[in-house]
Amino acid sequence: MGRRKTTMYVDEDVLTATKVLAAGRGDSESQVVEDALRAHLDAGRLEVAREELQALMDRLRLAGRGDLDDDQAMAIAVEEVRAVRASRRSDSYPYPETMLQLARR
Repeated sequence: MGRRKTTMYVDEDVLTATKVLAAGRGDSESQVVEDALRAHLDAGRLEVAREELQALMDRLRLAGRGDLDDDQAMAIAVEEVRAVRASRRSDSYPYPETMLQLARR
């Protein structure tokens, strides 16, 4: 993906910290900002994954699997998460449904 130039307004102390971090890492300031933005955006994905996991656990309980304790339900949910992630990486299934969409059925 190509890079584009942009202009932002940032507090002076944030800009100073960015310059110090960039110099310490041997990176450009723009790389430090990009890394920070990516980390922030990934944190949002983590919250979505948590919601999907909770929905799947609820779905398992509603599907007559109420006999599962939290650890058992979590183990099944983790297996499902791994399966969905594997399918997302697969070329044979390029547009998988999310667990949340499946849980809403």
